[in-house]
Amino acid sequence: MNGYLSAAVFSLFLTFSHITWAVEVEVPGLITDHTVTSTGHDFYRAFSDKWEKDFKGNITISEKPSARWGSWITIKIDQDVLHQAFLFPSKRDFNRNVDLAINQVSEKLDRRQIDKSLLNTGDLTRDEF
Repeated sequence: MNGYLSAAVFSLFLTFSHITWAVEVEVPGLITDHTVTSTGHDFYRAFSDKWEKDFKGNITISEKPSARWGSWITIKIDQDVLHQAFLFPSKRDFNRNVDLAINQVSEKLDRRQIDKSLLNTGDLTRDEF
Protein backbone atom coordinates (compact mmCIF):
# COMPACT_ATOMS: atom_id res chain seq x y z
CA MET A 1 0.00 0.00 0.00
CA ASN A 2 2.78 2.39 0.93
CA GLY A 3 4.56 1.63 -2.36
CA TYR A 4 1.41 2.43 -4.36
CA LEU A 5 0.98 5.73 -2.52
CA SER A 6 4.55 6.80 -3.16
CA ALA A 7 4.26 5.77 -6.83
CA ALA A 8 1.06 7.81 -7.17
CA VAL A 9 2.66 10.87 -5.58
CA PHE A 10 5.74 10.47 -7.79
CA SER A 11 3.62 10.18 -10.96
CA LEU A 12 1.61 13.28 -9.98
CA PHE A 13 4.86 15.13 -9.42
CA LEU A 14 6.11 14.17 -12.89
CA THR A 15 2.77 15.07 -14.46
CA PHE A 16 2.62 18.58 -13.03
CA SER A 17 6.34 19.42 -13.01
CA HIS A 18 6.23 20.82 -16.57
CA ILE A 19 3.76 23.51 -15.45
CA THR A 20 6.45 25.31 -13.45
CA TRP A 21 8.69 25.50 -16.51
CA ALA A 22 5.98 27.23 -18.55
CA VAL A 23 6.01 30.22 -16.19
CA GLU A 24 9.64 31.05 -17.00
CA VAL A 25 9.15 31.56 -20.76
CA GLU A 26 10.41 34.90 -22.06
CA VAL A 27 8.72 36.66 -24.95
CA PRO A 28 11.36 37.81 -27.45
CA GLY A 29 11.02 40.80 -29.72
CA LEU A 30 9.25 43.20 -27.35
CA ILE A 31 9.55 46.97 -27.47
CA THR A 32 8.95 48.17 -23.91
CA ASP A 33 7.73 51.64 -23.01
CA HIS A 34 9.36 53.41 -20.07
CA THR A 35 8.22 56.90 -21.07
CA VAL A 36 6.31 59.33 -18.89
CA THR A 37 5.05 62.27 -20.95
CA SER A 38 2.66 62.38 -23.88
CA THR A 39 5.57 63.26 -26.18
CA GLY A 40 7.43 60.16 -25.00
CA HIS A 41 4.36 57.95 -25.42
CA ASP A 42 3.80 59.33 -28.93
CA PHE A 43 7.44 58.61 -29.79
CA TYR A 44 7.08 55.04 -28.51
CA ARG A 45 3.90 54.48 -30.52
CA ALA A 46 5.39 55.94 -33.71
CA PHE A 47 8.61 53.94 -33.28
CA SER A 48 6.83 50.65 -32.60
CA ASP A 49 4.39 51.21 -35.50
CA LYS A 50 7.21 51.83 -37.99
CA TRP A 51 9.59 49.15 -36.64
CA GLU A 52 9.72 46.27 -39.12
CA LYS A 53 13.01 44.53 -38.35
CA ASP A 54 12.82 40.98 -37.03
CA PHE A 55 14.84 41.06 -33.82
CA LYS A 56 14.84 38.37 -31.13
CA GLY A 57 15.87 40.65 -28.25
CA ASN A 58 13.92 43.26 -26.34
CA ILE A 59 14.19 46.99 -27.04
CA THR A 60 13.58 49.50 -24.24
CA ILE A 61 12.56 53.09 -24.89
CA SER A 62 13.02 55.29 -21.81
CA GLU A 63 12.60 58.98 -21.18
CA LYS A 64 13.97 61.67 -18.89
CA PRO A 65 11.47 64.54 -19.02
CA SER A 66 12.25 68.19 -18.40
CA ALA A 67 9.48 70.75 -17.95
CA ARG A 68 11.61 73.45 -19.50
CA TRP A 69 13.43 71.77 -22.36
CA GLY A 70 11.49 68.67 -23.41
CA SER A 71 12.36 64.99 -23.18
CA TRP A 72 15.59 63.03 -23.48
CA ILE A 73 14.72 59.73 -25.21
CA THR A 74 17.05 56.72 -24.89
CA ILE A 75 16.72 53.44 -26.81
CA LYS A 76 18.57 50.47 -25.28
CA ILE A 77 19.07 46.77 -25.76
CA ASP A 78 20.27 45.15 -22.53
CA GLN A 79 22.82 47.72 -21.29
CA ASP A 80 23.81 49.01 -24.74
CA VAL A 81 22.57 52.48 -25.70
CA LEU A 82 21.60 52.45 -29.37
CA HIS A 83 20.06 55.89 -29.78
CA GLN A 84 19.54 59.08 -27.81
CA ALA A 85 17.54 62.08 -28.92
CA PHE A 86 16.08 65.26 -27.51
CA LEU A 87 12.38 65.82 -28.27
CA PHE A 88 10.65 69.16 -27.91
CA PRO A 89 7.15 69.33 -26.38
CA SER A 90 5.95 71.14 -29.52
CA LYS A 91 6.88 67.99 -31.50
CA ARG A 92 9.06 69.96 -33.88
CA ASP A 93 10.70 67.53 -36.37
CA PHE A 94 8.95 64.65 -34.60
CA ASN A 95 8.57 62.33 -37.60
CA ARG A 96 12.13 63.02 -38.71
CA ASN A 97 13.37 62.06 -35.22
CA VAL A 98 11.39 58.80 -35.32
CA ASP A 99 12.75 57.90 -38.77
CA LEU A 100 16.28 58.78 -37.67
CA ALA A 101 15.90 56.60 -34.57
CA ILE A 102 14.66 53.63 -36.61
CA ASN A 103 17.53 53.93 -39.08
CA GLN A 104 20.16 54.34 -36.37
CA VAL A 105 18.84 51.45 -34.25
CA SER A 106 18.72 49.18 -37.33
CA GLU A 107 22.31 50.06 -38.26
CA LYS A 108 23.56 49.53 -34.72
CA LEU A 109 21.75 46.19 -34.44
CA ASP A 110 23.42 45.03 -37.66
CA ARG A 111 26.80 46.24 -36.38
CA ARG A 112 26.18 44.54 -33.03
CA GLN A 113 25.48 41.19 -34.67
CA ILE A 114 28.59 41.48 -36.85
CA ASP A 115 30.72 42.33 -33.82
CA LYS A 116 29.21 39.47 -31.85
CA SER A 117 30.02 36.94 -34.57
CA LEU A 118 33.55 38.26 -35.23
CA LEU A 119 34.56 38.82 -31.62
CA ASN A 120 33.22 35.54 -30.28
CA THR A 121 35.48 34.57 -27.40
CA GLY A 122 34.35 31.45 -25.62
CA ASP A 123 36.44 31.96 -22.50
CA LEU A 124 35.32 35.56 -21.80
CA THR A 125 31.89 36.94 -21.12
CA ARG A 126 30.64 40.06 -22.87
CA ASP A 127 31.44 42.27 -19.88
CA GLU A 128 35.05 41.10 -19.67
CA PHE A 129 35.95 41.81 -23.28
